[in-house]
Amino acid sequence: MNAARYRWVKKRMLRFDVAPGETETVVYSTGYLYGEWPDGTPFDGNRYVDRFEVRDGRIVKMDVWNDSAEWLLEPALRK
Repeated sequence: MNAARYRWVKKRMLRFDVAPGETETVVYSTGYLYGEWPDGTPFDGNRYVDRFEVRDGRIVKMDVWNDSAEWLLEPALRK
């Protein structure tokens, strides 16, 4: 999935929030993505949020949000 969206991408992880529950723990990771678009243009400051549900020491669900779709649709937002 990332191969079509980025030439390469990495995360600058800034914060983790943990919410323990009775049967699972929810973990949020927030920070920024940086890398290159497929055309080689560099980018930085692309916000992301990852949400993990952890049960018995294993990630059982993961949701991902970031600014990439908006940035690809409207390049002026990249600044």
